[in-house]
Amino acid sequence: MTIKHWLLSFQGRIGRQRFWMWNLFYYLVMLAIIGIAAQNLFGSFSGVAIFIISAALLVPDLAVTAKRWHDRNKSNWWLLMHVPLIAGRLMAPIGAAETVEPSMIQTSVSIIAIICGAWMLVECGLLKGTQGDNRYGPEPTRV
Repeated sequence: MTIKHWLLSFQGRIGRQRFWMWNLFYYLVMLAIIGIAAQNLFGSFSGVAIFIISAALLVPDLAVTAKRWHDRNKSNWWLLMHVPLIAGRLMAPIGAAETVEPSMIQTSVSIIAIICGAWMLVECGLLKGTQGDNRYGPEPTRV
């Protein structure tokens, strides 16, 4: 599997190892960009920089997760579990100095995002895929 197919295609299957490799990269990039923003190196553009990086990583994140759902013999409709995660990120305060009490909607979205994130962690990150071929393709080979 080429890197282009791995990160941009919504077809096929991948195993847990490739899923975790992507997630390690994703969260290291996000931590780095948040760390740089916290140092105020982007000035007033910190929020914009985080948004741009997050947006650039969205398609590869969805593509990798789609292939992992396929390995579990589940359709791309399960990608809808990302909606509360994205909404939660968009509703999060940008500056650490903001101490505004969250609204009921923000709290609800955060709780739903935690539930969806935990479900995806278990399904995609911990559980084995379907053994043998399934409707999404052959069983993935180890990296």
